[in-house]
Amino acid sequence: MNAIIRTEKLSLPMSRLGEPSNLPRFRWQQPMPNRETPPNFGLSPEESSHGFEWGEDSILPYQVSDDYDRDLRDGELDVLVIENGRLRAVVAPSLGGRLLELKDLASGRDLVFRNPVFQPANLAALNAWFSGGIEWNGLIPGHTAFTCAPVFAGVRDTPQGPILRLYEFDRIVEATWQVDLFLPADSAVLYAHGRIVNPTAEMRLAYWWTNVAAPMQPGTRVLSPADYSIEHIWPGNNLGRCEFPRADWDASYPEHWENATSVFFRAPEAPRLFIASVDRDGHGLLQTATHEMQGRKFFYFGSAIGGQNWMDYLSQPGEGNYLEIQSGVAPTQNQRFELAPGEQREWTEAYMPTSLDARQAHAADYRAATSHAGRELDALLPADELARIDAFLREQARLPLDVRHSSGTSWGVRQERLLGRKLAEGLDFSVDGAAGFWDELAGGGTVSAANLTDMPSGTAVSAAWVDRLAASANAQGETWLHALMLATAALDRGDRDAARRHVAQSLSLRPSWAAYRLEALLADTPEAASQSYLRAWSAEGAPPELAIEIAQHFMAARRSAELKAFVDALPTAVRDKERIILARAVVAADDGDFDELERLLFSRSFASIREGETLLSDLWVRLRRGRLEAGLKRAASADEIKADLKAHPVPRELNLRMHEIET
Repeated sequence: MNAIIRTEKLSLPMSRLGEPSNLPRFRWQQPMPNRETPPNFGLSPEESSHGFEWGEDSILPYQVSDDYDRDLRDGELDVLVIENGRLRAVVAPSLGGRLLELKDLASGRDLVFRNPVFQPANLAALNAWFSGGIEWNGLIPGHTAFTCAPVFAGVRDTPQGPILRLYEFDRIVEATWQVDLFLPADSAVLYAHGRIVNPTAEMRLAYWWTNVAAPMQPGTRVLSPADYSIEHIWPGNNLGRCEFPRADWDASYPEHWENATSVFFRAPEAPRLFIASVDRDGHGLLQTATHEMQGRKFFYFGSAIGGQNWMDYLSQPGEGNYLEIQSGVAPTQNQRFELAPGEQREWTEAYMPTSLDARQAHAADYRAATSHAGRELDALLPADELARIDAFLREQARLPLDVRHSSGTSWGVRQERLLGRKLAEGLDFSVDGAAGFWDELAGGGTVSAANLTDMPSGTAVSAAWVDRLAASANAQGETWLHALMLATAALDRGDRDAARRHVAQSLSLRPSWAAYRLEALLADTPEAASQSYLRAWSAEGAPPELAIEIAQHFMAARRSAELKAFVDALPTAVRDKERIILARAVVAADDGDFDELERLLFSRSFASIREGETLLSDLWVRLRRGRLEAGLKRAASADEIKADLKAHPVPRELNLRMHEIET
């Protein structure tokens, strides 16, 4: 039958997800700001070019999305469904265009992991992320800035069937991205055509990896052509070249990995690249793409307790197990790729159910098993058919939608007004809504008095926006808000002297919590920062997330007395924010108040623990050491501490470690 695309309501238990924070977060406030990027081992120039440095990338002008909890409630999502009698795909435009479900209607099998709940956790570039389905990761490293944000979505009708288009404008790379989903009549192959457009006159570095959450069962195996692999090598987390397949153990079974792992498959000379995840009977999902996608990878949280907890933490107890099979434009996820001025980068991916011969799929000879999967791919989707579909989708990618079902943010149309031209052929970024500060600035530069009274939502830091801010300030006179936004942009690019001048100007025109907060971030001493932070908190309109930042400042500066005084004076609703509770737990550990530490650790289910963060388990270790030494009435030896931790391991609800504690 021909494919149809329709709107539906998807009912499922959902966590609350609030609006993004209006507190700009700078690069040194990111999860790994002070850790050096470990060197690569044995990689080719192609595999190491345009590598990024930990903690060096700013997420501005994006806003962090960290207002969520772990209280699931009955909820509904507006979704788009594409179906042709062979496959059904369910897409959520309000969540980055995530493909939540891909079902083989003939067998009834879920081809991707279908999460039974929506539960964000702190894993993405902007914090909130959720597991399941197929995620379109671009154009900055890490889980996409759009993963929990609305994107544009609509349908284009063609003689060969409808196309479901997802698209947005990336504000860091200042380029557009789109994914066109196409399901031909009576076909069991879903195509995803990617297109990135660089509308600027400058070379840009971009990023793209498509992440597929695949069902994970005992005996699941990943098959992909491999002459060798690239992996994260511990304890230094170096990215290095490794033997693959292994001579001593079979690394193609994710369950064989105790700790969280990423395996990049490398076969530069292979005629066709693909990746498949199959169960012990040979059933599963097979992915391939046109030659533009060089990278293939699997990721698994690991079989150890921490990794298993993470997967259930993202879902429901006993229902979260999955693995990721991924494909990218660059060979590894530590890399970006170049976009020439005006370049349009395109590719086409294909997803299909596969039923391999179980004996051959699980052969001890990994390359024989992979060859079997390759022959199955050639039978299901010959290379010339993929090339034909790719050519068709390249033509359609530049043509407009016939109907639009959802809108993204206003920043795409603002960028078009700012530049005075369209960003990409075929993409409509228009949105409804009243004109605010940024709209007036984009449209001409003069900002009305009504839009200068309050803090606008969001910020802008690119050169084009800074130039427009400066021109507007010169034309109508610099206001407190012009100066504040110029200060934010200056601090983001590392020009602290300019940032100080703009902050002083903003405060002289109209004191605000945001300017005092920037003054604190620019302070030369912890004492001066503390004073400015307290002024910021006392100012009108200070948001609750500012209190969390202030508490973290006192913690980092080891100013326990000031932290206690600050936290004790907070309103109850703010004092009960989980990051404030964790700050109180650190104070209790520092003070040796282990009863209070234990009470705080088990006072709630913490929602915002960062992937790789070990604070909860570290506090448990401190708690156990404190209890042990109180009983011994002396300092404990290393062996005594290890023995105690073996007898009192980290409780499941506190164990989100990606690598286990060595005891």
